[in-house]
Amino acid sequence: MTFPCLVGQAYAGTLPRSSGLVPAQVNGHSFPAITVGNEVYLQWKVLQEFKTPYAYLGDGKFAVTGGTVQGVVYQGNTYLPWQSAAPKVKATKLHSGAFNFTSLPVSHHYHILIDEQDGHVGSPDPFQIILLDGDQPVPNQTMQIRVSGQSFLSGYQTQHSVTVQSAYDGTWLDSLNDTAEETVTLSVSWKDPSGKPQTATVHPTFSATSSTTAAIPSDDHVITQVPISIYDNAVLFNAQAGGQAVLFQLDTGAYEPVLTKQLAESLKLPNLGDIQVQGVGGMDNAYLSKFTVSIGDVVFNDVPCIVDDNYSGTPLFGYEFFTDNGYDLLVSQKHQTITILK
Repeated sequence: MTFPCLVGQAYAGTLPRSSGLVPAQVNGHSFPAITVGNEVYLQWKVLQEFKTPYAYLGDGKFAVTGGTVQGVVYQGNTYLPWQSAAPKVKATKLHSGAFNFTSLPVSHHYHILIDEQDGHVGSPDPFQIILLDGDQPVPNQTMQIRVSGQSFLSGYQTQHSVTVQSAYDGTWLDSLNDTAEETVTLSVSWKDPSGKPQTATVHPTFSATSSTTAAIPSDDHVITQVPISIYDNAVLFNAQAGGQAVLFQLDTGAYEPVLTKQLAESLKLPNLGDIQVQGVGGMDNAYLSKFTVSIGDVVFNDVPCIVDDNYSGTPLFGYEFFTDNGYDLLVSQKHQTITILK
């Protein structure tokens, strides 16, 4: 899914030139505003005033329904172009010369899309939820997911109902797991920004795992082997950390695993030093840590990792961790397995 920028001109960091604060109103009340050139920019809280769904991406950048908006930072506050504050905004000139900005009604078509596939017993079955207004993603929304039968979500083995938050692009990616051959129900409910309930349901089927295994090179021996799934060209596998299943994506371009803040907090990981990493909206605050993870029946202790405060995707496991520690990896799409060799 492409995620367009709604504002062509971008201002990052501090504002180089500004006329400073100017009088403006939002819904008839005085509201902080500045001018950039001939354009009025409103303080970011106008998104709350107009009930516009948003997620802050850092460095003055916001995700809103349908795209991203780059603001400017002036005297410690972020300001956004007035046209980006809602799908349709009216600017009315007052006798004083200032403008009053109001959000005009527009039609919405809120709905839920679930992208899923059938799976195999013991393998993570990835699925993605997308919250939409028409064909535009809606960011930072609370939804409830329910599963049936013996199935469970990665990280939620004991729960058949969980409440989660969508990412900045309106999506939520996880995997469904099952210990039995069965067809299960996965349902999603969401109270959209207008307050109306939205629901969607799918029925993935889990079948038996292949009894054949990938051929092992003669000069290697197997350390452990776990099932994988391929989703959108990504290799996904389950590991265990802190007594829970964690879905990881194999990242061939990284060393340290990258974890979400939520996962790190649930595992009570220590902060071993603050750093900055490249994120969606610019540089993200992050910190170094370490964790213990089990892949199959093998435990890896004190694995260095990065916890990214703003990262909300699937945790990443760097391929170089294995190679730098003397392991080979055999990824078999045919047999849907990843084998750690030495």
